[in-house]
Amino acid sequence: VCSRQQLEATGPAGVIPFRTMVVQLRSCTSLLLLVAASLAEPAPNFTRVIHQQFRTGNTSEWPPEWRTLSQMWREKHPTWEWRFWNDEDEAEMFREQLPEFHDLYQWIPICRQTSIARADLASYAILYLHGGMYADLDTAPLSSLDAALGAAVAAAAREDLAVIINIERFRAEEGAMEERGHGGYAEPYATDKDLMFSAAPRHKFFYEVLSGIKDYMAMHNSTVCKADVEGGTYDLMYMTSWGRLSMSVRAWSEHGMNRTNLRFLEDLFLRDREDATYIGFALHVLGHLDIISLQAQPPPANVKYLERWLENSLKRQEKLLDSGSFAKPHLDLHIPDMGSLQAVVQAPDLFILPIAASPSTLPKSALRSLDLKCTDLTTDTTDLGCFTDAIARTLRDEFPERPADLNLLVVFNQDGGIWEGSWDASKQQEFQSERAKLAESTKHEL
Repeated sequence: VCSRQQLEATGPAGVIPFRTMVVQLRSCTSLLLLVAASLAEPAPNFTRVIHQQFRTGNTSEWPPEWRTLSQMWREKHPTWEWRFWNDEDEAEMFREQLPEFHDLYQWIPICRQTSIARADLASYAILYLHGGMYADLDTAPLSSLDAALGAAVAAAAREDLAVIINIERFRAEEGAMEERGHGGYAEPYATDKDLMFSAAPRHKFFYEVLSGIKDYMAMHNSTVCKADVEGGTYDLMYMTSWGRLSMSVRAWSEHGMNRTNLRFLEDLFLRDREDATYIGFALHVLGHLDIISLQAQPPPANVKYLERWLENSLKRQEKLLDSGSFAKPHLDLHIPDMGSLQAVVQAPDLFILPIAASPSTLPKSALRSLDLKCTDLTTDTTDLGCFTDAIARTLRDEFPERPADLNLLVVFNQDGGIWEGSWDASKQQEFQSERAKLAESTKHEL
């Protein structure tokens, strides 16, 4: 039993800081008291900043649905800081704070003939330097993230926690291929840089992602900029975007970035695009096989044997799961008013949370129309309740077996005729025409 002196030493109301619990346990045999005291500990502190970016901060130049989605982030997190980054801000950030990557930032859009790669680099740099939540403008929260992220930080018992978001995508039919992964607990590495979190600044994971991109570009600089390269690895998705994030997460360990494992994963995509797509799909399906197992029996070079390789690998994974073993440990997080959430523990300082979904039945074109339908055309204000409820219903209908409590975040990856949410003159004209028709029909109804 704890002595009075030991109890008083724990602080007010017997509250024991998490990091001192083990020490206290050695000198005090009352486990029950320790557990009760730990439950009384205040909610963990973490960086509450939402970062978003686009070439301009002038919201009149944004697609209308982006303005609404961004407003949802602020409405669901009223106590968080919202910080916007434009091209000039990011160029200054690399020039002044990360000069070792400034040349890469300047060169990569010239190499690939697109500026989107710069935005990818900036998202990793922002989280490394500042911490907080990074969210692309085609994402939104359906609920506050305070409880879920707070539970993750508390369970990690450390301030330097990175959280990567697993995104569930619709599986049209059994065996359907999704290069980015279908997500959920079955495919933990179905992630995307659209949504990333760092509990505090200077988490090494995000710096190492940038270093990996820099090293990769230097290693393949003789071919990476060729427009006619067929290898899937030269696609931006594997160089800087979701493919890069997925590989980096999988190569991360308690010792940091395992460069050997990262090189192994990169080399799997040094094939023609069709093979690379197949391997991307296979790596997600084989999310519970560790890299050592994959290295022991890698995908064959001959495409004729890829399908057989996948079948055999799935059998090995099934035996692993049937035995009750997982390549990565899982941790149950208990969240107030939500219940239990299972996190994949990639490393002590990096968790994967399956709290996002991407609906195929609400592509960006339909989202733009929904935004218009939820807008009061006389005041040009969007009813966030109308917009949020419609999205939530879509997720429930499309993912009936997915617990609704997991739908904390939504990602709109399906273009539906709108590439990257483009808002050029033709798209603006289409929108104004649809708006005029809606206004006319509303007037007739009145």
